[in-house]
Amino acid sequence: MKKTAAFIAACVVSGCTMTAPLNGIPRNTANAAGGYDMNVTVDLKGERKEISPLIYGVNQYTADLKDVTATAVRQGGNRMTAYNWETNASNAGSDWKHSSDNNLSDSSDPADCVQVLSKQAAKYNVNYKLTTLQLAGYVSADKDGTVTEEEKAPSKRWNKVVLTKNAPFADTPDLDDGVVYMDEYVNYIINKLGDSQSATGIQGYSLDNEPVLWNDTHSRMHPEPVTIEELGSKSIEMAKAVKKLDPKAEVFGPALYGYTAFDHLDDDEQHDEWEKIKSENNYHWYLDCYLDQMHKASEESGTRLLDVLDIHYYSESARNGIEDRLQSVRTLYEKGFSENSWIGQWCMENVPILPTIQKSIDTYYPGTKLGISEYNFGGGDNASGTIAQAEALGCYADQGVYFATLWGGEPYILSGIDLYTNYDGKGGSFGDTLIPASTEDVSKSSTYAAVDADDDSEVTVMITNKDLNSSENAVIDLKNADKTYKSAAVYAVYGDTEEIRLIDIIKDVEDNKVKAELPAFSAAMVVVSDKADAFDGLKTYSESKPEVKTVEITDIESITNDKGFVVVPIEDAEHLSKIIINGSVTSPAGSSWGTAGCAVCMNVKAKDGTGFWTYKSYSLSLGSNSTATVKFDGIFTKETGEGEEKVKEDLEATIIEGKVELQQWWDASEKEDHVELKYNNIQVVYEYPQGEAPKETTTTTTTTVTSTTTTTVTTTGGDKDTAYGDANCDGTVELADAILIMQSLANPNKYTITEQGRINGDVDKTTKGLTSGDALRIQEFLLHIIDSLS
Repeated sequence: MKKTAAFIAACVVSGCTMTAPLNGIPRNTANAAGGYDMNVTVDLKGERKEISPLIYGVNQYTADLKDVTATAVRQGGNRMTAYNWETNASNAGSDWKHSSDNNLSDSSDPADCVQVLSKQAAKYNVNYKLTTLQLAGYVSADKDGTVTEEEKAPSKRWNKVVLTKNAPFADTPDLDDGVVYMDEYVNYIINKLGDSQSATGIQGYSLDNEPVLWNDTHSRMHPEPVTIEELGSKSIEMAKAVKKLDPKAEVFGPALYGYTAFDHLDDDEQHDEWEKIKSENNYHWYLDCYLDQMHKASEESGTRLLDVLDIHYYSESARNGIEDRLQSVRTLYEKGFSENSWIGQWCMENVPILPTIQKSIDTYYPGTKLGISEYNFGGGDNASGTIAQAEALGCYADQGVYFATLWGGEPYILSGIDLYTNYDGKGGSFGDTLIPASTEDVSKSSTYAAVDADDDSEVTVMITNKDLNSSENAVIDLKNADKTYKSAAVYAVYGDTEEIRLIDIIKDVEDNKVKAELPAFSAAMVVVSDKADAFDGLKTYSESKPEVKTVEITDIESITNDKGFVVVPIEDAEHLSKIIINGSVTSPAGSSWGTAGCAVCMNVKAKDGTGFWTYKSYSLSLGSNSTATVKFDGIFTKETGEGEEKVKEDLEATIIEGKVELQQWWDASEKEDHVELKYNNIQVVYEYPQGEAPKETTTTTTTTVTSTTTTTVTTTGGDKDTAYGDANCDGTVELADAILIMQSLANPNKYTITEQGRINGDVDKTTKGLTSGDALRIQEFLLHIIDSLS
């Protein structure tokens, strides 16, 4: 987005149950009355394409692996560009006040981030792991907060990056030499986790992240624009080092941020350099140049140096809203389609984008795979996100994409992945071999179909219904089949929930034609079987539909306590399903983007009776109607220990005290101002098994909530008169004290504690200074698990 205007200029020169709509989306049902008919053709004898299993991936720092069935995970993003593997310090760049801190890890164990990645992947059965190597020249030297303009590199706030050490590797890195060696990092990973062929090792290495934006995002570390020569030479040197240490590891590059970078790298900074190189080599666009550089270097070195051409893709037209989002994926695959954006206006020579990229690969470095390590089509709070995601994954399968990892963890979008990888909640997945499938009008409905290799007994057909108001009567014609198909099941995401529902079981399949009724505004996976009893014993959503009760709170002021926290009453914690939070996020400085990072904070009690404080994070983006959904499934994360001893454990637990608190913990914006958050309304949703009546309560939208349990203390100041637990020095011990300690540990620049507050809060005598153990002790005291803090 930052370079859009310059690029366009260059192109011109050169040529109770909720009754209201959710976020303005009409409420839809599966009623076929008034619906339209759509013929879907699937050809069992058509060309078959192997589907890479790695297209169903996510990015580690934006999606929780427990919330989605993913097949690959990438550790990347802006934070990783200045990541110091020796100390785990990192810098946020312009995303967050150019802060060097412990955001990625507070451990002192070298390469802790990669070790955590390996453990998380193993826990959730993700076999392919991609991490990022640092090429920009410097990494964070400390965790001391904001790096000022005067402290830009080179300075003591930064350690120099050297790609190849050309000396024996140390078993433990030297923390005092002011240098970080990248090949030593790869060697350390291999020694610690195993090589790329081991289950715990790293399978892929990315040559940094979005290099064109280094001088924007990380201007205090790499203030000058990256050049074609710099990016090419660094990529080659780093790739050689990786292949020398782990020959079978895959190298990804150059992780370009978007279309402009594909075309001419950095148009407004290096225009003359690019035009000269382009003319001399007859390149079509910059991707040709990068592929050619890597190919020639590979031939010289005798080994392939680039395994995966890696790009990022954020749809321009999808930003316009739902209707454009529903058509946005077509820019990637459909010849002649012109999206509603500057790409559709000025860049049609490269549309469809994925075939154009593949042509570059075939021309300049045949055999290179295609990866999309960041992408997002938006729509995280409604079914348009699911529809676009489902179409994108089908497109990736059809276009031969090898690797794709979603950037973002919004529920509706993650459901688009689960439709392919876990549609029934039991591991049911799209086939591994694509077969031809088509609809009559892709603007209304898109489709992709698959079988398992050498096994046509089951056909999976993904279909979207892009109509916001009308259901679709789809007839799926399985042509040229050797088998007789007898039954089918329809799983779909639609309406006001991101949940995948089994909405129909079809027993009357005749002549290999499946008649499926698809709800308006939906994405569905239709599973067709040659067995008549394949879906016996399953219950459709209508047969097991839970009773839903929604309490909407609009009088936010009445539930805001004296600390400024919004205290949401929970009537029936056992049946709490989700909390839908709607707010307005504004930027006084006029930033074009901004985010408020928040948390639902609560006390919970595990099955063994142990109480602990925990939270579920969410974020709200700039806008007058930003929505986040926080789901509750009875599983809560308990954190204990510090640094290398920190342990996160998921426990079955129940919210106690009848309330949760909404708190804003951080914010970030383009102009680094403090964005303001105002809650518009909050919906608390409870679900009860069919036949079980919702709990009767007298809660209204103006319910007054009592404050958190407190204990009054006397604070007279000084070390001898410590008021144990009173970290905020307000004369009481309450949950706010524990929260302040946790916030200060996470963001010390924003959440400060006075010297007396630190003395008061240091109640865990097993460690010196404020730690999460102190916060835990205060929570235990408030829950009467312990009798005293002194």
